[in-house]
Amino acid sequence: MISIPLSSALAIASGCTPVMGLISAIFGPGVSGLIGGSHYNILGPAGALVNINSKLVAENGVEIIPYVALLTGVFTLVTWVLKLEQYCMLIPLSVLEGFSLGVATTIGLSQLRNAFGLKNLPKHKDFYMNVFESFRNLDKAQSNEYIPFAIFFVILFSLAKFLPGRPWIILIAFCGLIYGFFTDGSSSKPTLLKDVYPEML
Repeated sequence: MISIPLSSALAIASGCTPVMGLISAIFGPGVSGLIGGSHYNILGPAGALVNINSKLVAENGVEIIPYVALLTGVFTLVTWVLKLEQYCMLIPLSVLEGFSLGVATTIGLSQLRNAFGLKNLPKHKDFYMNVFESFRNLDKAQSNEYIPFAIFFVILFSLAKFLPGRPWIILIAFCGLIYGFFTDGSSSKPTLLKDVYPEML
């Protein structure tokens, strides 16, 4: 169970590092805020390209991401110069809903290893093979990882369902940080961010 900000979670789901997610979450909106915003772009962390990025990283390494970002910027600039942004609104709702479902599925299933504490599993280039690998090794799940994840998961979805409209994810992340702090050094300690990415300390 690893409790981290959204930007870092999306970076990890994309096959990148948490630091890359934090940097993009700070500099992207910062620069966009200085030069003007847009009604058509998400300036903060977004999961829309997680499935594409994870495939690119698996095939080419994490070094490919800056080039993808630059190319995306060029496409965005060309769209603006040619005044094509108005056509972005013509995408059917069914396409947007299907796309969102695909992104959510990719992010969720890519975190199975963390949720169940599955370590040292082989990594495959194809997403579905990594999911299969996780399910195939569920017998190795660690209770100190899975039980806190399951509890926080149920609490989060219950709050979102019965008391909607509030940023419950922030509260849950904060509770996860507190849990990690007080269990650090004990036998029930889950995997913490510092265990996986010690260079962040």
